[in-house]
Amino acid sequence: MTELNRKVALITGADRGIGFETAKELGAQGYTVLIGSRNVARGQNAVDKLKAMDITADTLQIDATQRYTIQNAADQINKMYHKLDVLINNAGIAMADDALPSTVSEEVLRKTFDTNFFGSFIVTQIMLPLIKKSDAGRIVSLSSSVGSLEPV
Repeated sequence: MTELNRKVALITGADRGIGFETAKELGAQGYTVLIGSRNVARGQNAVDKLKAMDITADTLQIDATQRYTIQNAADQINKMYHKLDVLINNAGIAMADDALPSTVSEEVLRKTFDTNFFGSFIVTQIMLPLIKKSDAGRIVSLSSSVGSLEPV
């Protein structure tokens, strides 16, 4: 597969956990995987691990609560790849394990919603023009117990 034909996938929060495993799986299928990470060093560490597995990967600094980082990442994707085939919204934060709906503070709840809901929304909104350039663009939003206010 030539570089021009290779599908490009951006995974936010991909420097560890489910995001990293998703990058590994897509990379093994021939995708160029872009590791979206708030922390550049952790993102680069993930890329180094993927490259050791012969996966084409790069890192982009993306903080879902900082619009300018999302826009900068979109600009870089446009410049380097001209499109985005898959966006996987994986970045998220978790409230304290013992935070029940009856006891969680408004501050914690707002910070969680700002990151997990609005952050994902803004990433999608900013990346949408690149996804529309793909022949078959896809958006996937992951969730886990991080997205729940109910005890698991």
